[in-house]
Amino acid sequence: MTFLFRKMRWWLQRRRKEDELREELQFHLTVEIDERRAQGLSEREAVSAARRDLGNTAIVHEDARAVWTWTLVEQLAQDIRYGVRGMVKNRMFTALAALSLALGIGANTAIYSFMDAVLLRSLPVADPASLIVVKWRSRPVNNFTSGRQFVLHAISGATYSDAAGVTASIFPFPAFDRLQEVSAPVLSSLFAYKQAGRVNVTINGEAELVPGEYVSGDFFRGLAVIPVAGRGLDGSDDRIGAAPVAVVSFGYSQRHFGKAAGAIGQPMLINHSTFTVVGVTPPQFFGVDPAAAPQVYIPMRASAIVQPEPERFVDQNYYWVEMMGRLRPEIHREQAQAALAAPFAQWVASTATNDQERANLPVLRLDDGGGGLDNLRRQYAQPLYVLLAMVGLILAIACANTANLLLARAAFRRREIAVRLSLGAGRWRIVRQLLTESVLLAAVSGGLGILIAIAGMRLLTQLLANGQEGFTLHAELNWHVLLVTLALSLSCGVAFGLAPAMQATRPTLMPKLKDRSFIESGARLRAALPRLTLTHVLVVAQIATSLLLLVAAGLFVQTLSHLESVPLGFNRESVLLFEVNAPQAGLPAARVADFYAGLRRRLADVPGVHEVTLSHASLIRAGRSHRLTVEGQPTAGTRELWIGPRFFATMQIPIVRGREITEADRLGTLPVVVVSELFARTNFGEKDPIGHHIEIGLSAVPLVCEVVGVAASARYGGLKGQIPPVVYLPYTQVPTPLLQQMTYAMRTENHPLSYASGVRQIVHDADWRVPVTNLKTQAADIDQTINQEIVFARLCSMFAMLAMTIACVGLYATMAYAVARRTNEIGLRLALGAGRRGVIWMMLRDVCVLAIVGLAIALPTAVTGARLIESFLFATQPNDPWTIAMASTILLAAVLAAGYGPARRASRLDPMVALRHD
Repeated sequence: MTFLFRKMRWWLQRRRKEDELREELQFHLTVEIDERRAQGLSEREAVSAARRDLGNTAIVHEDARAVWTWTLVEQLAQDIRYGVRGMVKNRMFTALAALSLALGIGANTAIYSFMDAVLLRSLPVADPASLIVVKWRSRPVNNFTSGRQFVLHAISGATYSDAAGVTASIFPFPAFDRLQEVSAPVLSSLFAYKQAGRVNVTINGEAELVPGEYVSGDFFRGLAVIPVAGRGLDGSDDRIGAAPVAVVSFGYSQRHFGKAAGAIGQPMLINHSTFTVVGVTPPQFFGVDPAAAPQVYIPMRASAIVQPEPERFVDQNYYWVEMMGRLRPEIHREQAQAALAAPFAQWVASTATNDQERANLPVLRLDDGGGGLDNLRRQYAQPLYVLLAMVGLILAIACANTANLLLARAAFRRREIAVRLSLGAGRWRIVRQLLTESVLLAAVSGGLGILIAIAGMRLLTQLLANGQEGFTLHAELNWHVLLVTLALSLSCGVAFGLAPAMQATRPTLMPKLKDRSFIESGARLRAALPRLTLTHVLVVAQIATSLLLLVAAGLFVQTLSHLESVPLGFNRESVLLFEVNAPQAGLPAARVADFYAGLRRRLADVPGVHEVTLSHASLIRAGRSHRLTVEGQPTAGTRELWIGPRFFATMQIPIVRGREITEADRLGTLPVVVVSELFARTNFGEKDPIGHHIEIGLSAVPLVCEVVGVAASARYGGLKGQIPPVVYLPYTQVPTPLLQQMTYAMRTENHPLSYASGVRQIVHDADWRVPVTNLKTQAADIDQTINQEIVFARLCSMFAMLAMTIACVGLYATMAYAVARRTNEIGLRLALGAGRRGVIWMMLRDVCVLAIVGLAIALPTAVTGARLIESFLFATQPNDPWTIAMASTILLAAVLAAGYGPARRASRLDPMVALRHD
């Protein structure tokens, strides 16, 4: 340690130590001179003898430094100082190289930050590695809820199917009770949760919809989450008859109570029921599902107060609750799965009602729970991998471009390097210096890349959110991401710096010392075939990679164009949408229909509003269906939409026969429906459907409705897939307990969003407990359903243009360097009578050869690689010839434009000046 501290002290005080060493050597030299002078030598002879005896002072300096400091560190500092001076001196080179690299590093950092947030980040709890998620797996099932083919008779949640079978993480509540009884030997805790959706929360007279979650009593204890204020929920809170209490998130407490401690004991209305806040979660805690991020946590049993549905706690075939657990120390996941699988198998077998259900029972499976639920990963993993591959190609192009620039720069420094080598400098010492300069350039690029990454993360968040309320995916620059940025910068510095450094230090000194470009030009004239250099290889690689990105961008743009040109069957322009949920705010079921009708009339009186209607969902997001029969015959694939008066007039869907729904169609009058043309054609053929009856199984007693109109078919439930047959029925004739959230549509004279504040005020005046949510235009609502395609088209187009620009900059620099090296040759040609067009073609010929080779390499790769993104395309073939031809044409035009500038400058050289060029 003393040795280490001594070297550190010398390093920190090196200027003073150098002065002391110099003074000491001068003292010894003076003493030696005095001794020689005392021996009778002359002054000149005494100095010479003293210097001979003392030796080379420079070597003595080096030997002293080797003892007292780190030679490598000192040389590194020298290399860094020299590199900084070189970067400052060559500002244009530094700017081009650093900017291209920064764009590549920044893009990669931005995409990786989202991958870190989605795929790599663990739950912010203690020991996340010991958490497990409880799931089940079964063989494929055609239809869960029809024909009693499976023990799952009713569902609230999601299942995921593949060719091998079905996977899900939802269970009946009795299954949770059973697993709790048998899990103690292998699990320290087993807890349940269920997303409550957006619940109506009222505090101090202000109502809003916030994401909530029902949790069992062991939820916070099992996750080892310690509230920053108050306490978490426990078993005494999660029982029938317990006082209604809730835990809120840290952010929610800050927004509504000023601070976390101020929230404790405060009352709040949740779906018009009073709850008391007893705890606040830590700032970093977002629940167990990164896609949900609840703001309010409610005891599981209290869900009967918030959303009355008591039968779900006893129904053994209603799958809705999700479970996680924490492994005991020394217990592995496989051991826990073996211990719980048999009790679950016995329990689930007892819920089967027939042999068909017994033949395909779900099998328990435990998955790693350290990262929480995988909903977000399933949604974004594949798109992020595609984007990461694209930005990786951009970074490769940037590295190749910088390597080209360094090769050109090294050619101009060949005399300097040759002189160093001839004076005895070691090759690896110069390579190390050149690599240090490259890494220093990459470090500067990494710093700029972080700034670009921050802007890119914000842009990507906005693109992914696209106006969606409650968007929870947010990336951040944590230490994982910064380490990746550092590794990228260092790797790039070595990657693009090594080859130029090795080539620049090849031991061929005499040609470099002579440095006569004319000699090289003569060799070029004598060559029968052009010489393939590393520069050419890098340019070809950039062109080929750019084409891959252009083809991908073209396919995504064409996909988006096809989606945007899908006929809707209604007019999407000048329509404002928003949602309200009166029952959730506390309105009695008997008053809900009248409240919605009165609100529609108030909105219709707003100046500039042409039409107003409402439906249970927007057309593009609807997806409801019930058992439906036409004159006793069941129909398949029919969808429903509960609508209000003037729906077809507002959406501008033509009524081709009969009439549309009016205010006279109310509860107590003859039940009526309007059907789509497709429904009429499918179920009535050429017959007139007007006056015929259909039965809709909205309740135990089917609703018998008379067909009073036929509307033109319109898009329902998304832009992809076939338009289904649709039945439109008045919401006022639907059984009142079924009426919940409704979506209003207003056709306006001016821009729809200019009416937003007026809409909020009208709804507030109608009932202050009812908040307005998801307020947006119809066009924005449609765009959100194809948001992935929009993001891919925009980002890939941006990436492709960026890659092509970087490649063209590299080609321009390469051609400019070629012109500089061939100046003598070009001057000789011009002096011998060559025309300017001939010189331009001579230079562009090389560009064309490089472009053709690049295209020849990239085209087969593009055709093959495009199949990897086939699942992201719509109505577009991955090997679409028009897209490939357009991408090739754009790239070829850009490459020729990049090469034309240096070629034109070469043709305008003065022959006399060019011949004297050295």
